[in-house]
Amino acid sequence: MKKNNPVVQLLKNLDLVVASLALVALVALTFVGVFARYVFNAPFAWQEEVQLMLIVWVTFLGGRYAFVTGSHCAIDVVVDLFPKKVQRYFDLVIMAIVVTVLSYTGWQAYKYIMQMYSTNRVTNMLHIPYALIYAPGVIACVTMSIQFILITMKKFLHGDESEKKEEA
Repeated sequence: MKKNNPVVQLLKNLDLVVASLALVALVALTFVGVFARYVFNAPFAWQEEVQLMLIVWVTFLGGRYAFVTGSHCAIDVVVDLFPKKVQRYFDLVIMAIVVTVLSYTGWQAYKYIMQMYSTNRVTNMLHIPYALIYAPGVIACVTMSIQFILITMKKFLHGDESEKKEEA
């Protein structure tokens, strides 16, 4: 298989594709809902349920991509005081903390989803299972953990390009 195969790239970024589609659907549904409510005086009774699902999906499924682009907030004032070689080891400690927090969060999300599933909790209007609505929480914790480990290990093993230039 080719390295730049579009199918492989789509599968690697499936969470981002789904999050993007959910965001487009959320914006469109909100626009149409406002139009229906204020122009035709005929609001959609089910709109809030779908919006809830789409917001959860956008938030959780877009999280991994924030790790890819380095878009998560970071306060690294203390870490920046140390030399680059020492900072690499701080990255490993930070990785361990982040993965631990994500693992705990993912486990709690899994327990919550299983509770929703076992009690057959569904939304009032559309009867969407709450387990389906919140499932991206577990998926996001797993994918964000994997992505953060990969990025940190690549950075640790290969270093930054700037670090290599400083050594030259």
